[in-house]
Amino acid sequence: MNSVVPGEVKRRSARLTALLVAVIFALGTIFIPADIYAAEEVDATVETEAVDSAGEIGTVEPPEEEMPETENPDEITDLLTVTDDQGGEVELEDLDEDEYDGFLYKLKDSVTKKEIGEMENAIDELDGGQAVEEVIGKELYASDSIETIEEVADADMIEYVEPNYRMSAMATNDSYYGEYGWYLDNIAAPYVWDKGMFGEGSTVAVIDSGVTFSHEDFENTHFEAPYNAIDQSQDVTDNSGHGTAVTGIIAASYNNKKGLTGIMPETTIIPIKAMDVNEDNETEGFGDDTIRGLEYAAANGADVVNVSMGTPQGSLALERAFQKAADEGMIVVAACGNRKKSNIYYPAAYDSVISVASVDRYGEVSYFSSYNEKVDVAAYGEDLTVTWKDSKKYVYLSGTSLAAPEVAAMAAMVKSMDKSIDINEFREIIAATSTDKGAKGRDDYYGYGIMDLSKAYRYIARDISLYSASLSGTVYTYSGKVITPSVTVKTLGQRLPSDCYKTYYPSGRKAVGTYKVVLEGVNGYTGKITLSFKIMPHLVKSLKKPLRCKKKLLIRWKAMSKKQKTKYRKSITGYQVRVSKSPKFTKAKYAKVKGMSKTKLLVKGLKRKTTYYVQYRAYKTVGKATYYSKWSKKKKTRTK
Repeated sequence: MNSVVPGEVKRRSARLTALLVAVIFALGTIFIPADIYAAEEVDATVETEAVDSAGEIGTVEPPEEEMPETENPDEITDLLTVTDDQGGEVELEDLDEDEYDGFLYKLKDSVTKKEIGEMENAIDELDGGQAVEEVIGKELYASDSIETIEEVADADMIEYVEPNYRMSAMATNDSYYGEYGWYLDNIAAPYVWDKGMFGEGSTVAVIDSGVTFSHEDFENTHFEAPYNAIDQSQDVTDNSGHGTAVTGIIAASYNNKKGLTGIMPETTIIPIKAMDVNEDNETEGFGDDTIRGLEYAAANGADVVNVSMGTPQGSLALERAFQKAADEGMIVVAACGNRKKSNIYYPAAYDSVISVASVDRYGEVSYFSSYNEKVDVAAYGEDLTVTWKDSKKYVYLSGTSLAAPEVAAMAAMVKSMDKSIDINEFREIIAATSTDKGAKGRDDYYGYGIMDLSKAYRYIARDISLYSASLSGTVYTYSGKVITPSVTVKTLGQRLPSDCYKTYYPSGRKAVGTYKVVLEGVNGYTGKITLSFKIMPHLVKSLKKPLRCKKKLLIRWKAMSKKQKTKYRKSITGYQVRVSKSPKFTKAKYAKVKGMSKTKLLVKGLKRKTTYYVQYRAYKTVGKATYYSKWSKKKKTRTK
């Protein structure tokens, strides 16, 4: 029996030595101390280049030591104004150290440019580099300490000094959704929730560092069949916090007035512990435990598997295990890595696995996200607020490990709608519904683009509005007959049979004008597509040679026959003429004559003894819109 004990990691010599260490990505993820209430050091594993602190949002104990009093050698502290949460003045020592970060100070308007220059030179010469910098407005600066201000400025130069207070948005009902649920909005989770889609009936196995069942935001989360793949027990205690974070993104409780909301909060989670913290406080696991976890997930009916960990070493045993999982119908999703290089990480690099990159809240690829030809899709993995290993704690984290469970949640939604969808079909859904970013089509940074739950939902619901549709023509010439263009609907390049939708026209399509074609899904298909086409006037007469005059031309065309007048009486309002010295009709002079029986138009304001080119066409006014026929053949003439 093998085990990983915090403080001691035993070398595994008898099992799969080629698999090496699978180092977690998002605790290679970047921890950001951006807490809105309190912050402390968090025991969390990171890769060597990461920062090992996290911003907490839950309640924590106040610091045991009070801040030391600041010396006041030159009266700058006399300028310091400190207020409490009621607006009253208090001593700096009365503020919790997490309520501010350094100090702001404003120079007096009377300070000269020379004095400012001397102060900024002093800033540049500070030990440790630039410790003070201009922030905003006129001569407003930020400093890390009162002592630093004393080194660069005199008290008589400063208008005021105050703590650089930490700001937070107003939240209600103890919920962080309004302030921190931006990524849920970005992936359109509320859209599918409004459709009643919460992942019920699907099961996701989270192969990670375990889970904290007692976390307050798991009070309504469905767990079953926990498994410790390290020592083959049911103890999945999360000593790292990483597995709890991943699980919360997928299935934290919905609408319980606590924390955030999992993307698919009614999906069932199988927590599988395949990683633990070692003596260096790093979260790690081994290939054999991951393989055992995959086998356990399959044996217990998992539809989806999330693996937010990886290794740069390829392994035949791992590759075959993940291929077997795919062959058994499971959709496996993995993080692509946090090296910001074109690295290949496994299992994300296997064809049997969906590889997920990270983007920030604005949809730009994250600075840490790895990239390569194996990336399938991107999701939001930067600056997320997530559940943590303590029962009431939330932290800010970043990493592809947090992007992967968003895609795993989408896979859970897909499986809850259609259990038969496999890894290859899921990849097709990703290709068809992701929001394209970066280079057009699939690229090494975003894959097929950024995931979109609403489009994926509509795609599985066979919403034809997601498909491409076209008409056999969009512009027709008036003939007095009903116009009926043919329709083609395609999805992923394949033509959709016509019995999957019905076609109708909301209005007639016999006269000149713009007409809509509506396609509505039937026989198991949903949604609508609206297309349009135009019917333009017909040019039914020919242009005669214009009569030449001084500085003007009389443009003439043949009269209609009685039969033609009857046929086209509702399709022509009048005629438009254009005259230009250029055969391409640049800088042309335009004129109109109203009335379908008109046969001539005098164009004035031309130059004498100049060659001109002439054309005319019919027009029809329908409401506020004007429709034109094709131009006639041009005639060449010359003024007298």
